Amino acid sequence: MRLRFRHNTLRFIIRYSGVLGRRIGGGTGGGGGAGPRDQRNLGEAVGTLRNDACAHRLWVAYRKSRDRPAAICPEELVDAESIIIDLCRFTASRFIPINFDENLQRPQNSDSNRLVTSQSLEKYIGKIIKYFREVYPEHPDWRDLDPNDNKAVPQFWKNIKPGFRREIQMFHLLYKGDGVIGLEDIRPLYYFLGLDDEDGKYPHRLCDLKHIFIHLIKNANAGENNTNCQRVAIILSIAEAIGRGGEAKFQTFRDWYFDSLWKVTNTPWKEKKTIQAYAMARVADENWYKDWYCAMGMFALCEDGLYRSPSQKNAGLEQVVFPLLYGRKDEGATTIVTESIRSGLPADVKKFYSAKSLRQGGINQATKHKDMNYFFLSALTGHAGDNNSSQYYIDPTDVGRTVPALNALHGRKDLKTPIAIPTLDALGPADKATAMKFMDKVFKCNIPSFMERGDLHIVKETFLASLLMHHRELITDCTTLNRVSSMLLDRAKDCVSCAESPHLPVDRCLLNWCDKIKAHYKSQLNINELKMVPTSERPSCELLASMAESIKSLTETVAVLNEKFDDVVKQNAEQASTISLLHERNLSLRDQVDELSMIVARRSQQLTTTPEGGRSNPNKRPRFSTDVSSFNLEVDTAAAASETSRSGSPVPLHTELPNTATVPMTNMTDPTPTATNPVVAPAPAPSPTATTVVAPPPAPPRRQIQLPLRHGHSAEQASKGKKSSMKNNQFSYHLALLAQKGAFRQHSKLAKGNIPSDYSERSHVVFCLELVDYVAERNAEVQANVGIVRNARTRMSEEEELALSDAADEIVSESHRQLNEFKPSKRATGTTILGMGKRIGEYKNRIKNAKNLPSTLERGDVQLISVAELEQLEYENTQRHMGT
Repeated sequence: MRLRFRHNTLRFIIRYSGVLGRRIGGGTGGGGGAGPRDQRNLGEAVGTLRNDACAHRLWVAYRKSRDRPAAICPEELVDAESIIIDLCRFTASRFIPINFDENLQRPQNSDSNRLVTSQSLEKYIGKIIKYFREVYPEHPDWRDLDPNDNKAVPQFWKNIKPGFRREIQMFHLLYKGDGVIGLEDIRPLYYFLGLDDEDGKYPHRLCDLKHIFIHLIKNANAGENNTNCQRVAIILSIAEAIGRGGEAKFQTFRDWYFDSLWKVTNTPWKEKKTIQAYAMARVADENWYKDWYCAMGMFALCEDGLYRSPSQKNAGLEQVVFPLLYGRKDEGATTIVTESIRSGLPADVKKFYSAKSLRQGGINQATKHKDMNYFFLSALTGHAGDNNSSQYYIDPTDVGRTVPALNALHGRKDLKTPIAIPTLDALGPADKATAMKFMDKVFKCNIPSFMERGDLHIVKETFLASLLMHHRELITDCTTLNRVSSMLLDRAKDCVSCAESPHLPVDRCLLNWCDKIKAHYKSQLNINELKMVPTSERPSCELLASMAESIKSLTETVAVLNEKFDDVVKQNAEQASTISLLHERNLSLRDQVDELSMIVARRSQQLTTTPEGGRSNPNKRPRFSTDVSSFNLEVDTAAAASETSRSGSPVPLHTELPNTATVPMTNMTDPTPTATNPVVAPAPAPSPTATTVVAPPPAPPRRQIQLPLRHGHSAEQASKGKKSSMKNNQFSYHLALLAQKGAFRQHSKLAKGNIPSDYSERSHVVFCLELVDYVAERNAEVQANVGIVRNARTRMSEEEELALSDAADEIVSESHRQLNEFKPSKRATGTTILGMGKRIGEYKNRIKNAKNLPSTLERGDVQLISVAELEQLEYENTQRHMGT
C-alpha cells in the first residue's frame, strides 16, 4: 500500500497512457501533460475519447485561472470536496462553447454559439473526480468505493450535482448572450465609484459608467460612422432596466408613452428568446451620467436620433430607437455593448467587464437599499416571482411597479418617492417660448409622435430640459470642446436670449438657463421627499396647511411682480436708449465746441492785430476774449432720463452760442491797411438727429448758456496744439480708458504699456501704473483685476464695461492705500493722476537719495521698494555718515 501511494504518478502514467486502459489526457503525469490523446484505445467508444479530452481541457483551464499547474499532488487533495465545489462555481459562472480549448475559447475556425450542456459538464467533473481517485486512492471520501465500478462517485458529489445543474441552467437563462467566453470572472459596473486610482495603481477604481461615458463623449466627432452618443444611450438604457445586452435592440418608439400620473416615460422592455414584456419607467437624475433623458437628448442632438432618412424608413427603421442594433443577433448586439464598455476602461482590466456587468451592477445597487424586496426588484429585472407573491397584484404593464427599484438605483431615501423631471417651465413664460423655438433647431425630427401635438412631444421637451440642466456639468467633466456642448452652443447662437438680460452672451444665457432648471428640479425633489417623511416626524397638519396657503399666496404675488418687473425692464430699456442717444448728442456737441474754440482762438489773434498791421503788446492781456475750449458741455443724463420718463419723449438740448462780430481783416505784410472781405465765424451746423439745437417758434426759448468772453489757458493751448493737463483727471477713469484702447494687451507690466502721446504729464501716468504693478505683485485680488484690465476689449457689452470699471476702481483704491503707506498725508488726498504721480515721484526721490543713485538718473528708472526697505537703507546711510 505504501508503494502504491509513493508511486501514484507512475501508476497514473501507466493507466492513462493508452497501454492498459483509458486516460483523460496524454502527458507524463499528474493529469497535466502536453494535451489529450488523439487515438482511441482498444474497444473504446468515440464519445469516451472526446469526453476525456474535454475533461482534461476543462481541468487545465480551471487550474490556469487559479494560477496553479495542471498536475495535482495528494497533499492538495486532502480537502477534495472544496476543490470540486470551487470547480463547479467556476464552471457554472461562465459560458463554455463546444469544442473549447484550454482557455475556454472557441476554435479559431468556428463561430458557433452553441454551449456545452449541464449534463456534459457533469460528466467532465465526474472524470476529474476519477482522476483524483487515481492520484490519491486512499482518500477517505472514496477509498471504500469499488475500484472496478466506473459509475461509483463519492457522496459529496452526489449532493453537489443537483445544485450544480440548476446553477448552470439559471446562468444560461439569465445571461445567455450577455456573458463573455473566457477564463476571467465578470465584475459589476456601477454608475460612479468616486475613487482615485492613485496614478494607475488601482485601475479598477476607474471602472464605472461615468468614466466610460466621458471617454465616449470626448471621442465623439462629426463623422457619419461615429455612434458614441448612441452607445451612451444604449448602455444607460440597459443599466437603468437591469436588462441583458441584446435586449436594447427591441426598443421601438411605437411602444413608448408618457405617464402623466407617475411623471415617467414608459418604454416597455422585451426579453429576448421569450414573449415576455413588461413596463419600464424612465426617470431623470441630478447627475448627467445617471439621467436617461440627458443620454437620449445627446443621441437626438448629435446623431439625429429622432430623424429617419428615406432609406431608413424603407428599411423599416422609422420606429426603431437604436438603429445601431437593428437586424443583429442577440450575441452581435451584446458584442457592440461590450466593446463600447471596454473602450472606456483601462487596458489591463477591461477584460473583466462586459454587457453582463450592467445587470450585475444594477442588481447589486438596488439590493443595497434597506427597503428593497424581491417583488420590487423583480418588477424591474423581469425575474419570475415565487409562489408566495400572490398577495401582490402583478400586472406587467403597470409602470408604477418599476418606480421603487428605480428610486433605489438613484439613491432616494424612500422607495415610493414621487418622480420629478426637469421642465422648461422653470425658465418663465418668455424664456420658455424662446426655448421651444430653440428646440426645433436642436432636434432634427420627423417621427410623428415627437412632433407638435404628438404623444411624445413632452418627452422631447424633457430631452431638451435635461440637456440644458446638465450643460454646466458636461462642460466641467468633458471639457468645453466636447461635441454635445459645442453643438448645443452652436445651434443657440442665433435664437437664444434671456428675457431678463437681453444683452447677455449666448454661452452665459445657456448657463443661466442651466441653473434655473437645475434649481427647479432640485426643489421638486426636496418637496417630493418631504411628502414621504413619516407622520410622527412631520409638523402639525395646521402648520403645513398654513404654509401651503402662504406659499400659494406668495406664488401669486410673485407672478404679479414678475409682470410689473417686465414692464419696468421695458421702460428701462427705452430710457437706456434715450440716454445713449443723448450721449451721442453730447459727443457731437463737444466736437462742435472744439471746432468753435479753434476758430475763436484764431479770431482772438486777429483781434489783437493793430490797425497799422502789427501786433499789440504780447505781454498785455486783452480784456475780453472767447474761451469755449475749457467749457465742458456735460449732459445731466439722470435728469434727462427723468424728464423723458415723465413726458414720454427725449428732451431736446438747446444751446445757443453768441455770434462772432464781423471784423475786417488787415494785411499782415503791407503797412497800408487795405480792406478785405469780412470773415464771419460759421455758426454751428444743425444736428441731423431728432433733438434739434434751437427750439422751433413760437415755443419760448430754453435757458441759454452764456459763455464768458475771456481768453484762458485752455484756448491758448488748443490754438498752439498743446496737450491737455492731467490736473483733475481721475486715475481710475483713464486706467479703464487705456485698457479699452488696448494699451496693456501685449505687456506683462502695465507701466510698459502704450501710453498715447496726447497725455501731457506722461511721467505721472507711468508712475501711477508702476504703483499698480507693485501692488499687484503682492495682492492676489489686485492681480486678478489687473488681468481684467489687460484683457479688456475695444467693444464691450454693458456688463463687461461695468466689470472693467469696478476692476479699475478696486485697483486704484488698493494702490491709493499703498501710496498712503509710502507717503502719508495729513489731509485727505484724491486719486487724480497728477496728485498721485507727484507723491510717487517724491517717494522715488527719497529712494534715489537713500540708494545714493546718480543725480542724472531719471526717476522713471528708480524701482519702488517697501517702506521697511527704504527705512533700512536710510538707517544704513545715517550710520555710514556718522562713522565717517
